[in-house]
Amino acid sequence: MRFSKYTKLGILIVISSALLVWGLSYLKGNDIFKQNNSYYVVYERVDGLVEANKVTINGYQIGQVKEISFHPDNSRKLVVNFTVDASFRIPKNSVAQIFSSDIMGTRSIKLTLSNENEVYQPYDTIPGSVESDLKEQVSMQVLPIKNKAEQLLSTIDSAITVLTVIFNDDARQNLSESFANINQTIANIEKTTYDLQEVVASEKGNIKKIVSNIEEITTTFNNNTKELESTIHNLASFSDTLAQISISPVLSNISDASEQILSILNKLNSDESTAGLLLNDDKLYQSINTLSGNLSFLISDIQANPKRYLHFSAMDFGKEYYINANNDGNSKNIIFKVHLVSSENQIPANSKHFEGLKDVEEFTASGAFSYLIGASSSYSEIAIIHNNVKKNFPESTIVAFKNGRLIKLEKALKSLH
Repeated sequence: MRFSKYTKLGILIVISSALLVWGLSYLKGNDIFKQNNSYYVVYERVDGLVEANKVTINGYQIGQVKEISFHPDNSRKLVVNFTVDASFRIPKNSVAQIFSSDIMGTRSIKLTLSNENEVYQPYDTIPGSVESDLKEQVSMQVLPIKNKAEQLLSTIDSAITVLTVIFNDDARQNLSESFANINQTIANIEKTTYDLQEVVASEKGNIKKIVSNIEEITTTFNNNTKELESTIHNLASFSDTLAQISISPVLSNISDASEQILSILNKLNSDESTAGLLLNDDKLYQSINTLSGNLSFLISDIQANPKRYLHFSAMDFGKEYYINANNDGNSKNIIFKVHLVSSENQIPANSKHFEGLKDVEEFTASGAFSYLIGASSSYSEIAIIHNNVKKNFPESTIVAFKNGRLIKLEKALKSLH
């Protein structure tokens, strides 16, 4: 049978079209002559997964992605349909995970197989998961470093704040004055040491005489050992003699003395005698307590102003200032207060830290919170308050304000002169 040229041309076109379709399908990974099974996976996101991407197990390709579409329930989830070789069975509870198959970020599906004996049937839905991308992994690694850096910056900021509060103008000036006083003290110690050396050098002969006298006394004791033993023997004999003496009269005397002592104690506990009033009168106790406070203030004044009470001295007592305890409120613009504590953070007035204290005042300076108590133009009154709070606040100090501004205590005390 002979075919016309048109018939031959038609057969050639059909064969060429079939080969073209098969070739394109083969290039996409679909072999129309090879049987495949289809499965479905539902993902929240696919992160760049596209059709024709690989489906692998342990890095070996067993299939490819066939189709990606939205879930028909309008939940915005994505349904991925992929095919694998029909000869390969997927156990149940296996997971189809989307991952990056190369450094360029190409996404593929990796099957993580379980140990179940049952297998999925074609067109079943397999559980899916998405591996974190490089950006998320880097973020997870960098996040702890970021948190530590923020904590470090916060700590540095707090330290700078504390240093700013500590090393303000007044603190630097006080430090300079303290170092100057230390240098003066060292110089005084050196001078005292030199004076002691001169005294020792001048009295060297007397010291030798004292040592010689001690040696003579020791020698005398050694030479009179027998006499000392005899004395001790006599003391022992005297003790034996005392032991033989009847102690009944002595005990009787002790009993009488005890009754007399009890009588005296009863009188002391009553308010009928002068001694009893001395011990039991609260007003007398308050007067003595007030006298003790005034005496403490007087001692402090003597220590601060020795030249006020001594008109001659062999040593330099430094700067002098006087406090008139009777008229120390003459300067109406100066108010004395007791500084309790300073803190970087604000402390509530009802804090247990200030328990038992009333009218605690908050003062802010250089970013720090200082807490004060008392307000009086009389230094003696503020000194009594200071003595009362030193038990709970041993580092408390007396500060002075003039027209509402903090001034040096020394300058304020000079103005009271």
